[in-house]
Amino acid sequence: MPVIFICFILFIMWFRVKSKKASKMEQNSKEDFLRREHEANLTRKKDISNLDYIVIPEEDLPFTETNDEEEAMLQDNLRKAMSKKILNLSGISNTDLKLEYGYANLEALSQYDQNFTNLLRCLDKWAGFLYKKDERQRSKQILEYAISIGSDITGTYTTLAQIYLDENEPGKVQPLIDTAKNSSSFMKDSIVSKLTQLIQNYTS
Repeated sequence: MPVIFICFILFIMWFRVKSKKASKMEQNSKEDFLRREHEANLTRKKDISNLDYIVIPEEDLPFTETNDEEEAMLQDNLRKAMSKKILNLSGISNTDLKLEYGYANLEALSQYDQNFTNLLRCLDKWAGFLYKKDERQRSKQILEYAISIGSDITGTYTTLAQIYLDENEPGKVQPLIDTAKNSSSFMKDSIVSKLTQLIQNYTS
């Protein structure tokens, strides 16, 4: 009993020390965040006209005249998305954006980033539609382009990987896995897992 009691007391002491340390770290982290946020809100507006905006020439994608109403709508939606100012700001917090470009630019930058998200969705929907219609080459062109500009949509990766496997080119899937691993997307682990499963299914 004494040995068990001593061990219990030592555990309680260790737990208290760890709890105090964690609490102090959390407090320091909170104070640092509030300090940076205050500084960010005071940062003056900077010129954002020369940022790396995404501009997509129509000839880079397989647009075509079509009598299919659904595809016509998908193409029209994409053209509208392409006409807006687009920035890929994934992985950058609002605090960092304000510190870098000023508080007054946050709303505009957030909108440009949202435009990027909408663009990726439009590309994914169009490519998915073409894939189901068995227009694999056009679908592949769109999907490859989407990933080249930073798409983090799981379906974009898995559909493109499936096309590669259908074409008996499994070696092209590994670069997709590497791209996902090196991305800042919170979905990257899921994407990598699904791509890996596709490869395993193909080789089994």
